Order: sequence, then structure tokens, then C-alpha cells
Amino acid sequence: MKATEQLKKEHSAVKVTLRILDRISKMLEAGEKVDTAHLEELIDFFSTFVDKCHHIKEEEMLFVAMKDSLDPSDGDRIGALVKDHVSGRNFIRDLSYAVSDYKAGDARATRAIVRYAKSYTTLLLQHIDIEDNVLYPLANKRLSEKKQEQLFLDFEKLEEEEIGHGKHEAYHEMIDRLKALYLS
Repeated sequence: MKATEQLKKEHSAVKVTLRILDRISKMLEAGEKVDTAHLEELIDFFSTFVDKCHHIKEEEMLFVAMKDSLDPSDGDRIGALVKDHVSGRNFIRDLSYAVSDYKAGDARATRAIVRYAKSYTTLLLQHIDIEDNVLYPLANKRLSEKKQEQLFLDFEKLEEEEIGHGKHEAYHEMIDRLKALYLS
């Protein structure tokens, strides 16, 4: 499997979690109570899998491998994508604080959760679209098969080191469970 194919596959899972987060946000906007444990599970997924695993695969491996193959006409695509990663981290941090406030009974926290969830979802969907439709096809053209294979192996190693054995499967189980609750 190409490294870029693995990243696209991960994007599919991320998009499902964003749909779940959007559904929870709409429930909050409608005045419904939500299970904060579900929000905390999503926050863990976004901060651990998305940021500490997926984004690190891109920032420390794929982007580094691509740097030498980019030319001036490509602009600063990588710089813009890294800025998105930083913005995403900030939204998730703020969302986590808002969920804590919500749990503590702060009435203003509902609006904050909705705002951060919407901002994060919008950012990530646009970001994923750029990576899937611009950056990864560019990587596929400019990186050799051998380099793609090495990146894939490096990705697997990083995932094991960063999130641990079996955690990937546990996240997929969580996604399936929350999908059944919120998207069925």
C-alpha cells in the first residue's frame, strides 16, 4: 500500500468522526443534553490519533519527503497545511475546556462547544479535501514507489510507538459505536 493511500484511508475515519461531532453539536443547539463521555472520546481521538499520529506522519515524514520534490509553482502548500494542523490543535484544546465547563454546569459552555466543534469540522474538511485532491496526487507523481513503501513502513512504526498496540482497532470500535448512536 502507498503511504498516501493509508493517509486517505485515515481521512475516511476522521470524516465519520466529524459527522458525529456535527450531530452532537446540532443536538446541543437544539437544547438537548449530550453524553460528555462521547465528546471526550472524540476529543481523545482528535488529539491522539489525528494530531499525534496522522498529522505527525504528514509533518515529520511525508512533508519532509516531499520538500525536495516541490518547485516554486507549488507555493507553500506544506506551510499552509502545517498551519491548519496548529489551528486544529488549538480548536481541540478549546473544545476540551468547553466540555469540562459543560460538565461543571456552565450554561455558556454549550455555545462554546458548538462554536469550536463547527470551526474544527470546517477546518478539517477543507484540509482533508486539499490533501486528498491536491497534495497526495502530487506526492504520488513525485515520490518513487520505493519511497512510498518506506513511508508506509515508517507510518506503521510511528503508529505503534505513538498510540500503542491495539489502539487503532479500539478507535475504530469507538467510531462504529458512536456512528450507530448518532448517525443511524
